[in-house]
Amino acid sequence: MHSFRLLAAAVVASALFRSEHAPAQTRIWIDTDPSIGSPYREVDDAFALVVAFHSPERRIAGISTTYGNAGLKRTTTVARDLVRRFGAPAGVTEACVYAGSAGNDTLGRSTAATQALAAVLKEERLTYVALGPLTNLATLLQVHPELASRLDGVIFVGGRTPGRALAFGTNGWLQIHDANVFKDPTAARVVFESKVPLLLAPTEVGAQLVLTRDDARKLSSDGAAGRFLQRGSRIWLWFWTAIVRHPGGPMFDSLAVIAAVKPELVGLEKRYAAVLPDGDLIAARKPFRNSREVSFCTRAEATAKTIIINALKRDVAAQSSR
Repeated sequence: MHSFRLLAAAVVASALFRSEHAPAQTRIWIDTDPSIGSPYREVDDAFALVVAFHSPERRIAGISTTYGNAGLKRTTTVARDLVRRFGAPAGVTEACVYAGSAGNDTLGRSTAATQALAAVLKEERLTYVALGPLTNLATLLQVHPELASRLDGVIFVGGRTPGRALAFGTNGWLQIHDANVFKDPTAARVVFESKVPLLLAPTEVGAQLVLTRDDARKLSSDGAAGRFLQRGSRIWLWFWTAIVRHPGGPMFDSLAVIAAVKPELVGLEKRYAAVLPDGDLIAARKPFRNSREVSFCTRAEATAKTIIINALKRDVAAQSSR
């Protein structure tokens, strides 16, 4: 009976976010901190963006940049370069990329990103896909609280199951923190205290989407995007395979994009989450102090990785105009 109740709760949580909060016709806004090409940086934002560009299920209303994997200047330059190279299938150009927050000390300070996001929300509803710290979104909610109801949902790469360490390698020697939360826990609290529906795409599940050396070789032989991504991720892939001894590089951020464009490929359940005083974002199966209901991604179907790799290999020239 207990298992049945958990299953029922998962179905309800999934249905609520997908049908009420993320209707198929709603466009998405992507907030990102890409740094591909920078030595010893995570490059998975670049993979997630290219997957989004090649996903006709959702249209992209705009892209905002933030600090995180690198400084704002670098992440904005990289985002505009990715859009210039590969954004045509999604109908996005460099003019669709807006620079946002440069650090957590800019919370509440209006930027080109928050101004552009506010302008779009006044015209249409959006689903917000957050691949980096939540400073940009929290600033919007502080400056324009009346626009919170215009967001159909927020998909955030963050949160973890209580007691589960984010550990990789033999005996879990490499332990990482929930970076997007720890870089601005105050912004995360602002978002969590809003009434915006939340779907958490946690690192613990995103780690299931692994780019292996064999995958990288396939990317290098198929399409401009695949070759570019393979070249720009060599050091990243070497670190994860040779140093960490992981099967490949985890494409953490691609989980959030898959949840946005192909929600049938992720498993969701209802959880209760809050940002703790130490800056940790916990998502438990039972309510606890100051927690609120969220949808929590618990798994990705095996076909999700196939779809990601195919999207990364797709040649821009072969795309039809949307």
